Amino acid sequence: MQYKELAEMHAVEVDHWWFAGKRTLFKRLLRERLAKPGLRILDVGSGTGAVPQDFSQFGWICATDRSVDAMRFAQQKNVTRTAVCDATALPFADGSMDLILAFDIIEHVEDDRGMVEELARVLKPGGAAAIHVPAWPSMWSRHDEVLEHKRRYTRRGLRALLEASTLDIEYLGWASAAILPPAFALRSVRRSDDSGGPNDNAGSADIFSLPEPLNTIARGVYRVEAEIAATTGLPFGMSLAAIARKP
Repeated sequence: MQYKELAEMHAVEVDHWWFAGKRTLFKRLLRERLAKPGLRILDVGSGTGAVPQDFSQFGWICATDRSVDAMRFAQQKNVTRTAVCDATALPFADGSMDLILAFDIIEHVEDDRGMVEELARVLKPGGAAAIHVPAWPSMWSRHDEVLEHKRRYTRRGLRALLEASTLDIEYLGWASAAILPPAFALRSVRRSDDSGGPNDNAGSADIFSLPEPLNTIARGVYRVEAEIAATTGLPFGMSLAAIARKP
């Protein structure tokens, strides 16, 4: 991710409906695990630090990212433990973490299977990796190119990736259901625009800030979705979420 996208993320992600909604989802999915005392948590691909800032309430946490700029932004959010490293070669001992957060990072690496095994290596027995990835390869757009994605996942593809690892799937389901229809429509329109020549949005990621109170309403929708995801499961979604446990 380039500095421009990092700066945009840093400016909005603490309260932004999309970023906050993703954290709300995983705090609900991980509720029982997060209630345990003395947790050691690793956030892989932290970006500009809102995730480790938020999850620091649950225990010791370290943020990692391959970008020095990202970790500098994280430090501005009072994230005190940071490490600049590649997600496929984490500088942590075998079996040293209770929980690993890997939100929107696996799609950035060429060897996603190798990365999942690296997460498994660092986890303690019984520990878990919480994973969030973009779904629907058919929705590939310049948003993915700007953010340097290698792929978007199908539900079957993510299941196959995790089943090929040493981790056991505890949960795999859809996320961000309400945003899927408008996002699909928008990206269809943008693909049509792209075929007609250059436009003002070229080179920009889709980070949509909403005015208040719409941002608050959207965050409320995500709270409802989080509860549905953790109980009956969402019928569809823009993204996929998974919890995978180390035996």
